[in-house]
Amino acid sequence: MTKFLLRFSMVLVCSLFLAGPSLAADEVSGHAVLAKSDGHALIIWDASPVVASIVKNKMNDADANDLLERDAMRKLAKISRNVDGSAKTVTVRVVYIKNGAVSPVYGTPTFLGVERYATLTVSGADAKSDKGKWKELDAKAAIPSWFAYKVTGLLPPR
Repeated sequence: MTKFLLRFSMVLVCSLFLAGPSLAADEVSGHAVLAKSDGHALIIWDASPVVASIVKNKMNDADANDLLERDAMRKLAKISRNVDGSAKTVTVRVVYIKNGAVSPVYGTPTFLGVERYATLTVSGADAKSDKGKWKELDAKAAIPSWFAYKVTGLLPPR
């Protein structure tokens, strides 16, 4: 079952990459999909546009992590209304596309895979509620301690 969910998640992520961006200006860049809505709910967020801006602006790791964590929280706030009320936890998996050297044949960067950069996990009850007004958290406010953010991958060199 775990292998099936992993394959299913990767198919969904790949299909999102091919779809291209279509978000409103006030939303976080990158597509997110609710891959599993009950039990231990899973949201997969393609943060490639955000990671590209991190590289372009040469952000340090601490600022980049803070930006990605806050943006993952914003994605969670938007999608949490679709999570089943019985979900024990909700996790946002932050992924991005890794690019390689420019292909001499096609003139575009080669695809090196998907980097699973981080996870943001919160209890299902907290995701559905607005405990501590976390859904309106501004850029300078402290991130609530009950959010579990774990970096599992690497950002591209800057």
